[in-house]
Amino acid sequence: MSPVHSQAEPHQPHGRDARLSAPSANRNAADIARALAGHLPAAGRVLEIAAGTGEHAVALARANPGLTWEPTDIAPARRASIDAWARAEGLINIRPAAPLDAAAPDWQAGPVAQAYAAVYLSNLLHLLSMPHAANVFAGAARALAPGGCFCLYGPFREHGAYRSEGDERFDTQLQAADPETGYKSVEWVTETARAAGLDRNARIELPANNLILVFTKP
Repeated sequence: MSPVHSQAEPHQPHGRDARLSAPSANRNAADIARALAGHLPAAGRVLEIAAGTGEHAVALARANPGLTWEPTDIAPARRASIDAWARAEGLINIRPAAPLDAAAPDWQAGPVAQAYAAVYLSNLLHLLSMPHAANVFAGAARALAPGGCFCLYGPFREHGAYRSEGDERFDTQLQAADPETGYKSVEWVTETARAAGLDRNARIELPANNLILVFTKP
């Protein structure tokens, strides 16, 4: 089974349609949209990797009407949830969710000639092994047009330490379930992105000790 199937938080049904809801996604979507206001382009196509319930997709697509949001996920139930959220919110700039396993080597999202202005990923790297996480960066770099940005949200270690006691407890639980997963350090992420051809140009503090890291493709 692909590691992208892993979910640290259960997704609960939302009403009678296919929508699912994750409490953390519901809480942090507005903060993420505000934080990315100066970093996402005004127009173009955005690839969202492992879009989950679709709650981030609707928040970011609503906040950025000039962008065409292209969410992906490996799980059919989550793709159905993404599409149901887009319908319920009446957002015409979200395309139907597509299947994509971004942890796989050499993954490709659409034709190379149709490069993306941005790639967005939230709350996935800590659920992946380091080799699978490196595949995400390599694929994101391939998918981006020159000048495009890769926006990465989630929990990280930094300067050899956890950012909170809660982070340390959660990471211990993750590694007990699968020793190959766990929190990635900001330093490792930055170096892995650089090896893929991406330069870091922003580090943004968000609530709950999470960060947004923004990388650009020269």
